[in-house]
Amino acid sequence: MGSSEDLLVVQEHDTRLDQLRHRRATVAEIAVVAGLRSELGELDGRRASVGGELEELRRREQRLEDEASSVQAKAADVERRLYDGSVVAHRELEDLQEDHRLLTARQGQLEEQAIELMEQAEPLSTALGELDAERNVLQQRLDQVESVLAGEWATIDAEIEVEEGARESAAGSVPERVLADYTSLRKRLGGIGAARLTGARCDGCHLEIPPAELDEVRRAAEDATVFCPQCGRILVR
Repeated sequence: MGSSEDLLVVQEHDTRLDQLRHRRATVAEIAVVAGLRSELGELDGRRASVGGELEELRRREQRLEDEASSVQAKAADVERRLYDGSVVAHRELEDLQEDHRLLTARQGQLEEQAIELMEQAEPLSTALGELDAERNVLQQRLDQVESVLAGEWATIDAEIEVEEGARESAAGSVPERVLADYTSLRKRLGGIGAARLTGARCDGCHLEIPPAELDEVRRAAEDATVFCPQCGRILVR
């Protein structure tokens, strides 16, 4: 096989590689994965918001419970002093009783406030659980689709590897200068850098070559690189 025919084989492999790479970039699962990841991102945003609000409520609840425990301890100390006989003065006993009353009332207020916060936290905790369940379903779906996508890509990549090997083998028989011209033309002309001359027509642009120019193409030396006068692609005669 001559280098011109090898150039067409290179073109065939390049066309096939372009198709495979396009197929790889447009596998249907890619859009599904993108959609699921977007859903997960939006869900994670909602979860972060709910989780942050719940965490703040629980922090406040804990502070109230800690303060209530501290007040309870102070009330217990006052109660001990009331009844252990260490205080006998009437006035001082009345003061201790008032302190105990105030501390007990304060403890009740703090515990009530903590309960209110706990009640506020309950629906948030439920919502968080629902979001986690929804996320698990989405993540499982994403894992499944990503697995399918990985399989699709593996199949295509194997085909690409075969085509690249065949292309490299064919390109080894094409002069470097011709291959460089072909590569440059491929970039400029939609992936087709070389085409066969069929009769008077270029199979690249599908246009008829005028008789005078066609005669020049046919009279060119066998090893000369000839370009289509209509589109500029390398012509294989």
